[in-house]
Amino acid sequence: MNRKRLLIEILVGAAATFAGTMAVAAEPAPFADAKVIHTLPWNSNVISAVAFIGNDKVAAGNKNGDILIWNLPPKGSDKLEPVRRLVGHTGEVNRLLVTPDGKTLISASNDRTVKYWDALSDAGIPGTIVLNDGTPLKGVVEKVDKLPALPPPVEAKVIVQKPVKELAGHKEWIQGLAQSADGKRLVSGDDQGVVVVWDLPAGKELLRWQCKNWVRSLAIAPEGKTVAVSQHVPWRDKIVVPPSFHLWNLEIGELKVDLTKEVTGGMSAIAYSPDGKWLAVCRGNIEQEGPTGKVTLLDPVTGKKVRELTPGHSRGATDIAFHPDGKHIFSAGRDQLVKIWQLEDGKLVRDLGKFLDRGFWITSISISPDGRLLAAADDNERKVVIYSLIGNQ
Repeated sequence: MNRKRLLIEILVGAAATFAGTMAVAAEPAPFADAKVIHTLPWNSNVISAVAFIGNDKVAAGNKNGDILIWNLPPKGSDKLEPVRRLVGHTGEVNRLLVTPDGKTLISASNDRTVKYWDALSDAGIPGTIVLNDGTPLKGVVEKVDKLPALPPPVEAKVIVQKPVKELAGHKEWIQGLAQSADGKRLVSGDDQGVVVVWDLPAGKELLRWQCKNWVRSLAIAPEGKTVAVSQHVPWRDKIVVPPSFHLWNLEIGELKVDLTKEVTGGMSAIAYSPDGKWLAVCRGNIEQEGPTGKVTLLDPVTGKKVRELTPGHSRGATDIAFHPDGKHIFSAGRDQLVKIWQLEDGKLVRDLGKFLDRGFWITSISISPDGRLLAAADDNERKVVIYSLIGNQ
């Protein structure tokens, strides 16, 4: 091989290597194209829970006990009104979840009941609901210098539906609700510290046990035999009782691991990753100054701390959700932000939303099963914000 030909091959190889390097460098960061694509109006009271039904329906519950369901509009459509109203709760809706088969929506409420709803049926009684009914903003937003202007009221036609089943085994507000990955078990927890295990399809009570403090949040491990339970005493009781966190044997109601010293502070949400590799908790059961809303990743078996995700949400975190890609976790907080984190190294990928130091919260989040959409219950104007997480949505 002559020198000229050798030089040409070296240059060609170098160019190919440089091009490959540039291609890698040019690859967009995860969720770089995430953006708001829909805003679902309501504004009757604070929206306290949200959940995807499949990839194209969103359910949300509020402090009045109402639940609305929207069919997300196809691309190019601007129809953003709800299509169904679920009636039956008389107290705040604290949790919403959808069974693995996508057929049943389950809600937990301050009215001391858990209710089952047909997630897919359009059968019911025709009715109307007033969106943006003029209910004044109040509560934490009283700390804000200037409140947002309320949008004009809109009357929407809906189908009114009643629950298909009710579980009435609690005597106090139900804050915690979780289901097993196979859809066979449901666990609920209340403000009397009672945890109840149900046969989910039948709605039959199987087991119950007593905890020390209020049950704030629950999560069932993917293996279906362990339930994580976060407890606290609310600040308004003016009693200084440290929050507690335990892993229980779901099958016999026996305490397995006490993690109270492993994760300090009251937890507003708990979640296991679908692959069983992570147990995540977020802090924020009461409002505290500074970036106190931290997300902590634990070993799901031992409960030992693996890493803490920082910086935390200002004044507390409210909810967490694992992304179906198995690589990211999302958190919401009292700072009006949704944060996206990498699980492998705990790196903050990006923030969604506009930071507000006080006043408005993202109260609840849900990710669509295909991982393409995020629903965030926004305390600002009491609306549900839908983000496209992947480009070309």
